[in-house]
Amino acid sequence: MARYSLTAGLFSLDEKGEPGDLAATLEAIAAAGFGEVELMAEGAEWEKPGAHDAGPCREALERTGIFPHTIHTPMTGTNLASSIEAIRRDSIARIADAMRYLGEVGGRTAIVHPTGHPTPDEEPYALENRGAVMERSHRSVTELVAVAAETGVRIALENLGSKTRNPYRPLSSMQELRAFIAGFPPEHVGLCLDTGHACVSGLDPAEQARIASERLCALHIQDVDGREDCHWVPGRGVIDWSAVGEALAAIGFDGAWTMEAMTSSTEATAEQVAAECKALSERWEAEGMANPDKG
Repeated sequence: MARYSLTAGLFSLDEKGEPGDLAATLEAIAAAGFGEVELMAEGAEWEKPGAHDAGPCREALERTGIFPHTIHTPMTGTNLASSIEAIRRDSIARIADAMRYLGEVGGRTAIVHPTGHPTPDEEPYALENRGAVMERSHRSVTELVAVAAETGVRIALENLGSKTRNPYRPLSSMQELRAFIAGFPPEHVGLCLDTGHACVSGLDPAEQARIASERLCALHIQDVDGREDCHWVPGRGVIDWSAVGEALAAIGFDGAWTMEAMTSSTEATAEQVAAECKALSERWEAEGMANPDKG
């Protein structure tokens, strides 16, 4: 049975990517009818490695009755495949902090980007260095496996869009990611399918789910126009949700179902987006994952 969660980023991140009040965010998610959340380790407090007090988050979760199934580990400024060793090591430390934080509040899965966006000082992605990039990422994930064993929090490596901004960015498909994680223990390393990222990379999200198969442990559910990473509520874009639903049923998916819709590409408010996500999740629960625009 699917248990849908809502990304905390819908309510917590402002235009600069800074998080707002965590308690207010969780209260808004609870008011929208969601019992699970994907926490966000973004903002100034996550820019440097160090201890993070999980107490206030744990108290707010208990007060609202929300389960923190997943956390999105830091994205801004992190790159597990960086050609600059100091950046790579800093990225490992920051992601490890988020994993420990989730473990302290009772969560299960940490969403991790296996590569990042290179800065002008870093080596850009190219066909000639794909092997070296993946080797550096593999070494980084190997270190994080020890944190997964320590905390009981599983890593879910996310497929990343590569068609426009970084056309040579590796590990954007489940074919690559399945091979990449083959040697890692399944209890510590799985995969997160972002449906929008798959689509804008020219891939079929349903086929990608089937390829991920038993290693799939998390979903980022969002719709797109086929070109940009829109983060729309399903039904506003081009993804065939019936096919996605059939694929998830075929592989027996029982991981985290996170609605990762945002307001950035719409004129809707966060409350309106949350309400749309809740109504859609209830419909999918009752009728199956049919295409929303055909209901």
